[in-house]
Amino acid sequence: MSHHPLRKNRRWPNLSWLLLLLGLTAAPLVAAPGVRSCFLIGNSLTWDTVPERLDGDVQWHVDCGVPLQFIHQNPGKPCVKNSTLWPQALKDKQYDLLSIQPHYGDFAENIAVISKWIALQPKAVIVIHTGWAKHEERVAEHALTDPPKQLKHSPAHLRALLTELRQRHPTREIRQTHAQELLEQIAVDIAAKRAPFTSLQELYRDEIHLKYETGRYLMHNAMRRALGQPPSAKGFEKLDAGLKRYLDEVLATVK
Repeated sequence: MSHHPLRKNRRWPNLSWLLLLLGLTAAPLVAAPGVRSCFLIGNSLTWDTVPERLDGDVQWHVDCGVPLQFIHQNPGKPCVKNSTLWPQALKDKQYDLLSIQPHYGDFAENIAVISKWIALQPKAVIVIHTGWAKHEERVAEHALTDPPKQLKHSPAHLRALLTELRQRHPTREIRQTHAQELLEQIAVDIAAKRAPFTSLQELYRDEIHLKYETGRYLMHNAMRRALGQPPSAKGFEKLDAGLKRYLDEVLATVK
């Protein structure tokens, strides 16, 4: 018995749809961008960048008022209780970005400790969070140009630190937050009467830590910039619009 030609042809549309569907399901899916991970090591000046408001997968080890050497040698009880202890964190996971905040201490020891952490995270982009000095000592430290045996919050000391780290780790990308430069730019603007402040001390809430709105907004976005994240005012809704506009202009001065 012969098949009816029209009945035979009716099968082709069904087959075509099947092939089309198979082709669609076989096409590679476009993966969503991965969440960038970051780990921050430092003291309360790292905490002033408000790590919990950064984007992505973020953990930190933050102790208070201590140099990196102390954090490296005494990792068990950081003052910020929701810290993830660095020995376990850097062993268990490879982060996309690693932020480290030098704070005084022997210059050579700072280089050695930072290098040890860099070695534990061979794929991470390194961010040096420069920190800053107490407001009464900031001008004197900023002016230091001597070869740094003891690290201070001085652009010259920071350049020496970055130069040494880049020589030791020539294949690694090393960035910085430019925190010292930002405060210096505001001080210059205040002297020229271009800033909405009469004294740089207005950004401090005590001798070294910064105010929750102005100073912390500045350093939070300095950290975001260094990590490759877009600027954000989330959590800083009480910041005056004029002050925010000025601080954004200052942030735009660093490259």
